[in-house]
Amino acid sequence: MHKLIIVSLLLITSFSCTKDETASVDAALQPLFDDFATEAQTRGLNLDMNQYSGIFMELEDANVAAKCQTISNGTKRVVVDQSFWNAASAMQREMVVFHELGHCVLNRAHLDEARTDGACISMMQSGLGLCKMSYTNQTRSAYLNELFK
Repeated sequence: MHKLIIVSLLLITSFSCTKDETASVDAALQPLFDDFATEAQTRGLNLDMNQYSGIFMELEDANVAAKCQTISNGTKRVVVDQSFWNAASAMQREMVVFHELGHCVLNRAHLDEARTDGACISMMQSGLGLCKMSYTNQTRSAYLNELFK
């Protein structure tokens, strides 16, 4: 009986202290995580993306498409609103996921500066309407250059 109690306590202790060290990325988000790392690498940054997670969830915050969260073990994850994802274009999805990875991976803060034409100079804009986001195939490279500077 004494051995059973000791073994039980050891098992409980070992399982309760185990951290989930494996980051996982939803299959639909993985190509964007990979593209983010590739775009960083083409600009001279080598990123270890294995420590970041990406999931879908219905977010309750109004007008929030995604967010970067720090979870209990200190790792970071991108949480994408499922309703946003379902309605978004490929460019919108990329911009939002890259924006959140900018927070999670690059530790970037919001930047709401505008060019003289009112367009945002960064995809790291807050979304508060202080500048106009214009992320298109024509502007993509400039926004990515700014993101990874």
